[in-house]
Amino acid sequence: MKKTVLILAAIATVLVSCDKAETDNGNQEEIVTVSNDTVFYSGTLLANASSGDCQTPDTRISINPSDKADSTSITIFKAKLAERMPAMDIIIPGIAVQKNGDVTVLSADSTIPQAMGNPFPKYAVTGFEGEILNDEITFSLKFGSTPTSFNGRITE
Repeated sequence: MKKTVLILAAIATVLVSCDKAETDNGNQEEIVTVSNDTVFYSGTLLANASSGDCQTPDTRISINPSDKADSTSITIFKAKLAERMPAMDIIIPGIAVQKNGDVTVLSADSTIPQAMGNPFPKYAVTGFEGEILNDEITFSLKFGSTPTSFNGRITE
């Protein structure tokens, strides 16, 4: 029984990270967050389609950690890449993650996004470059031939 409790405590220690935050009265309190949770951001998606720019404010995205610490996927909710295009959720898998000091660098040379439960090779993602710093994320990429960018802040 003691062995099981020790193993569970060790697993909990690995899965949880701690930060210190100062309260109004100057005391420090410990804030515990699980490091493998999905993180949500809200911001503006801008697609420069051949039919004209399509700007979608209040776009939500999520960063979904994978089993491997060095990659992730991003889901863009209700994305529109052109004015006449219906809004749809797009998942971009296989994004490399690299920690560089305070900045988390995101990149992918080429990956096939998914929408409506299917791969969309016609809109292959190329040149994905982005970064996360503090509570902000920015990235740019091409969906097929459509240059696209996102700027956002973390949401609760």
